[in-house]
Amino acid sequence: MKRRFKDIALSKINKALFQLKQCLFFIAFTSQAFAQIPTNSWRTHADYFNTKGVEVVEKNKVYCFSKNGFFYFDKTTKQSFTLSKLNDLSETNISQIRYNSDLKTLVIAYETGNLDLMSITSEGLPDKIQNIDFIKKTDAIQDSKAINQIEFRGDFAYLAADFGLVVLDLKKNEIKETYQNIGKNGTKVAVKQIAFSSDSIFVNTSGGILGAKFSPTTNLQFYGNWNLVINNKLFKSQIFPKDNLIVFPNELETDTEGKTWIADGENGLLSNFSGSFKTYSPNGVKGDIFSVFYQNQTIYTSGIAGNTFVDNLWTSLTINQTPSNNTDVIDQYGYRWQLTGQILKVTDPTSNRTRFYGSTFELPGNYINTISLDHDNLLWVGTNNGVAIIIPSRDIFTNNIKPYTPFFQTRRLLLQEVVNKIVIDGGNRKWIATQNGLNLFSASADEQILNFTEENSPLPSKNVIDLAIDSTSGEIFVLTPNGLISYRTDSSEPSEDFNSVKIFPNPVRPDFQGVLTVSGLRENTAIKITDTAGRLIYETKSNGGTASWDLQNHRATTAIYMVFCIAQDGSESFVGKVAVLK
Repeated sequence: MKRRFKDIALSKINKALFQLKQCLFFIAFTSQAFAQIPTNSWRTHADYFNTKGVEVVEKNKVYCFSKNGFFYFDKTTKQSFTLSKLNDLSETNISQIRYNSDLKTLVIAYETGNLDLMSITSEGLPDKIQNIDFIKKTDAIQDSKAINQIEFRGDFAYLAADFGLVVLDLKKNEIKETYQNIGKNGTKVAVKQIAFSSDSIFVNTSGGILGAKFSPTTNLQFYGNWNLVINNKLFKSQIFPKDNLIVFPNELETDTEGKTWIADGENGLLSNFSGSFKTYSPNGVKGDIFSVFYQNQTIYTSGIAGNTFVDNLWTSLTINQTPSNNTDVIDQYGYRWQLTGQILKVTDPTSNRTRFYGSTFELPGNYINTISLDHDNLLWVGTNNGVAIIIPSRDIFTNNIKPYTPFFQTRRLLLQEVVNKIVIDGGNRKWIATQNGLNLFSASADEQILNFTEENSPLPSKNVIDLAIDSTSGEIFVLTPNGLISYRTDSSEPSEDFNSVKIFPNPVRPDFQGVLTVSGLRENTAIKITDTAGRLIYETKSNGGTASWDLQNHRATTAIYMVFCIAQDGSESFVGKVAVLK
């Protein structure tokens, strides 16, 4: 192998260097590289059409949120830009936003009561974020902590919530006061809306409209200072224009030019700023998602309707257009494995022989959620109490072949964890979704490679309910109750030859913080990266059809590097080059 590597290097390196020097500043990403996110990075796939609220920010930006998405539209460039935990937001499910133009602060309230104070530049762009999690973390509030409305008075934001009224000091970034139990005789009331007059504050509550004198000497925490008010003009519903696109309007704002912006629950962010009403939401999934799956080399979601992810874009489908998600597994003997409620059934289609596996002394849990066949023909079974493995055999219908439980760090793998889904990547590694996060284990599950939670990753929720992996790109789609997100793994299914090898990004620019990726490889391809003098800089083996080089850990400098790819049996090789600019 070493002699073959040297022969390849001597015969090809000079020619490759000459070609690289000629085209160094003309190297461009391939179309596939454009369509893919960098290895070991995330991207969100929210529904940007079921919008709930809108806010005009400065002159040319309009911020809008949906059930699980957040974005802003730039009126100058006519482009939409998505925002998420990838942009340092604290959470996903927003309940309300409001902009204070004097303090240039966008208050973002989440359904959990969590608050983000986003600084806004003079151009209306998002800047630093200050998190205030007091409401979310306090145990004193047992009701819903979602914020229903936000209004400003001076340097303070007044937050209407089901548990009462909150006063937020925007300059000190802290909760100043909370007003609870302000109903008649100190009863608890939910506050839905807030309004101010010159000397009074009014709240629309579950107990009617209440008003109080708004002055430094009035103790608003005392229910006796709040009085029932009969005034039907204080809180009026917004009146929306008529248009075919306006189906379920939730909120309306008018910009400085008198143009209308509407958050519609069906068609997203709508506006007439360029003439007739149009939608300005970014591309994303549409509708509630119950499952995500990979079929016919395509990612699909299913729900009330469906979606398909093709050429880096989502397209909505009717339920009849969405293929059925077949979770059956066919092993190397042609036997079919099926989940039927709490029972795992294996069938020989030729002889119609069947065998059943259940919870009684066979599997660790009493409910089976997922099955997946790995590259070694081992059937991985995910239950509500960890993982088991079954070894399919030709004589499985006549021999008593029992499941066994793999061990990790002297414990049964994910014991006492609800396992929702198991998928196998191109390197035969196991991606396991649980109610407490997403795990990546080695092929034999004796090593935990990654553990993603809601706290250490952009996951919208720790409860991962479904997974699907694009075997070509290695991108894994992760479904949670709070939305869909994906992660580009450093693995993919191996290719049969080196005809589709790609090295990206290329060139590696100074602002790139990710890893260099080589895709389209054969299984267990040996990768050797050298400098122009032939000195070995890094070597590794592919995970299935993909290999990666962490440029940060290996401190790559500005240089031209050679990438040698050699098949495991030495029968085929590929030489590429990459420019790193630091």
